[in-house]
This record gives sequence, structure tokens and C-alpha cells, in this order.
Amino acid sequence: MKVSREKITLLAVDFLALNLAYIGSYMLRYETGWFYEVALAPEFKHLWIPSLFVSSGWIVIMILRGMYGTLYGKGTVDIFFDVAKTSLVGIFIIFLVTVDLRQPLSPSRIVLMSYWMFLFLFVGGGRVIIRRVQRRLLARGIGLRNALIVGFNERARAFLRQIQRVPDMGYHVCGFINDSIEEEYLGVKVISGIEGLEKEIQNLGIKQVILAPAPNEREQIPGIISRLANLHVRIKILPDLTETLYGHVRTAQVRGVPLIDVFPDILSPWERIVKRFIDVVVSLLVIVLGMPFFLFIAACIKLDSMGPMLYTQKRVGRGGKLFTLYKLRSMVQNAEARTGPVWADKHDSRITRVGKVLRKLRLDEFPQFMNVLKGDMSLVGPRPERPAFVNEFSGSIPLYERRMNIKPGITGWAQVKHKYDESLTDVKDKLQYDLFYLENMSIALDLKIILSTVGIVLKGQGQ
Repeated sequence: MKVSREKITLLAVDFLALNLAYIGSYMLRYETGWFYEVALAPEFKHLWIPSLFVSSGWIVIMILRGMYGTLYGKGTVDIFFDVAKTSLVGIFIIFLVTVDLRQPLSPSRIVLMSYWMFLFLFVGGGRVIIRRVQRRLLARGIGLRNALIVGFNERARAFLRQIQRVPDMGYHVCGFINDSIEEEYLGVKVISGIEGLEKEIQNLGIKQVILAPAPNEREQIPGIISRLANLHVRIKILPDLTETLYGHVRTAQVRGVPLIDVFPDILSPWERIVKRFIDVVVSLLVIVLGMPFFLFIAACIKLDSMGPMLYTQKRVGRGGKLFTLYKLRSMVQNAEARTGPVWADKHDSRITRVGKVLRKLRLDEFPQFMNVLKGDMSLVGPRPERPAFVNEFSGSIPLYERRMNIKPGITGWAQVKHKYDESLTDVKDKLQYDLFYLENMSIALDLKIILSTVGIVLKGQGQ
């Protein structure tokens, strides 16, 4: 994974600031004589290893709290507030673990709170300095991210004026995208129509796309977002004033400009780690404990019909990447040799006798726990689809590609709320559930989906 210079700088400055906070706390505790006899103070040369250890622990906490995203667009108050929230949680836990109820305001407790103040000032101050340097570099045109503005109306032009007035927003606007004649505003030209959007993104190395459609162009937004879903660009929308005033959308402020972030990272870093940990642990348990039972099922498959017990198929995973999906075979061998990729229905003649039982109990998906271990899939997520269907749906269903922003899953919100796909209508209906999951991802929702799936399996409600 590529680590930006900004993240490396943040890590280095934070590590230095954390150790300075430790030194400051040591000097307050032992050098001032306010709390202990100076003669009894341990020499700091014996404490520098604990200092490095404690500072490394804080770095881990800050990573898990998502403190190493970009500082672009953040003000001094925002930076100090983020540091305060993260450090106060850790200090409060230490306070609860070490508190002496007989003497809750002992000198050591007071020193602990002063340590938090040192953390707040040194870490927050270090980050503010980085942001100030970053602003100066951006003002000189260093570090700007290439951007396109989709639209050429008053809102789009006002946004360009704001960017040029406040360069530390971090954008270098390469052009407008709009289906109009050649026009120019403040030195920035309309460089292409909507049909050439992807080409311009690739040619100009675009990192940010700002959608600023006129009221009569808003119906184009889903289609544009769908086209950009897998191009590795950040997408933001300039909301209408009425939407902002009446709370129809949730916006974030970037230097005073309200913007809607499309495809934001819903899960925090620590939640992503927990989600992957659950994937690995549950998959290992299912594979190890269930192996004898599924060897018996494999024998039944072999006795029931000709062909291998395992069925492999290419599916589309996160970011459009192809991977090999494993299933226990529930159909006759070469079931799609004549028909090509088609949906199965409840009374599909291709399904074997054992296959009907496997599908009812969803046991045919057992080998996919190997896909989860490999990292191709997660326990919970949108179901992976075949390339032929993805190509078909991407052209006919707006936002379909958004399903591929996360890992596909063995089960998902759409699977527990809707039946198997039998038609294009089913795909469209299930997409609504998949989009709901993407907008509301959480560990709690994953656990709810897993428990619901267990209930469906026990009731034999699969197909």
C-alpha cells in the first residue's frame, strides 16, 4: 500500500511530540519538586525505553482512531479537537484503571492529567505546524491535486472563484466538463463534454471530481457517479442551497464550502481491522469444525451425479478485480455449456437431488470460507457476480458499480432481506439493499446480518 509523504510526516512529528509530552510529564513530576523529592527522582536515561514504548502505543491508538487521514481543508480548531478526542479517551481509561478511590486526586492523578495536557499541546501543535507549512506550499502551487468540475453554471464558477481565492483547499482545477460550446472562466476552459469524462481523468491525472450540475442536469448524477466508481478518484457534490438549509443531505465543510463526499470511508481503521479479524477467526472455525461433515456432503455429491464435488467460477470482486470463487457443486456437470450464464430458478432442472438440499440450507457456499481466508471476500458484503452479468448491469442499472467498492460477502443485507436473483427486477431491488449496507456499514450491522443468515439456514429458506 502506498503511504503518502503527508502520512509519513504526521507519523514522525507525532512520535516526536508524544516523546516530548512524556519528557514534559517527567520534568513536571520529578524536576519541579511539587510532587516528589527531587533527590528521589529516577534518572531519565532509565525511562527513555518506556517513553518509546508508550509513544508507540499512542501511535497505534491514533491509527485505529483514523488520525492519519489528510489534513487538507482542516482548520486549527478541527485539528486540536481531533487530538483532544483521541487522547482523552486513552487518558480516561488509564485514569479508571489506576485510580485509588481512597485518594482520587492524589499527586499521581494530577500528573496524569498534566500528561494529557502535554499530549494535547505537543501533538496538536505539531499537527498545526504541519498544516501551516502545507498551506504555504499549496499557496505556491506545491502539492495541489488535479481536479475537474462537472458543470458550467454559476455554482460551478463560484466554486472556482473560492478555490482561486483560497488555494490551500488543495485543488488545481484543470478544466470544466460540460456539454456546451467552448467557454472559459478565470483562465479555466470547458475541455470536454460528459462523454469524454473518463478520458480526461486518465489524460490529466485527475484525483478529484467536483459535481456541480444545474437543476436540469441533476438526473445525470447517478450515471456519472456510476461511471467513476472504479476510477480511483474522489468524488464530491456541490449541494443545492435548499438541500443544505433543509437538511436533505449531510455535508462537510472544506474551508467554508459545503461538499457532499461520495463513496466515503464509512468504517474507521479499527473497525476494518476488527471486521477482518472476525472474517479470519470465523472462517477458520467453520472450516476446521465443519470439515468432517462437509467431506460427507462431498461424498454424497459424487454418488448423486457425475462430475467434481467442487465448482469454480470467475467472479468480480472489489474494484472490479476478478477472483476464483469456490462452491460445492449443486447442478449437473457443465450446466451452462449450452445456455451460457443464466439465472437459476426454484424449479431449475439442472439442480441435482443433493443440490436442492444444499441450496435450501445454503451449504453449497461452504468453500467460500476459503475465499474469505484468502482475502477475496468477507463474511458480509454484496454477493459477487459473474463478469458477464456485471457488464450487463453496469450499463443498465445506475450505481451498480458501487457494489464493488467493498469486498463481496458470503452473505449480506440483500441476501437476508430479498430472495435469489431470478430477473433484472430482482437485481435492481437487491441493489437498494446493497447501497443501504454501504451507507450504514458497521460491526453491529455485520453481526445482525450473520445472525439473520444463521436463522435462514436453520429454517431452510434458501433456494
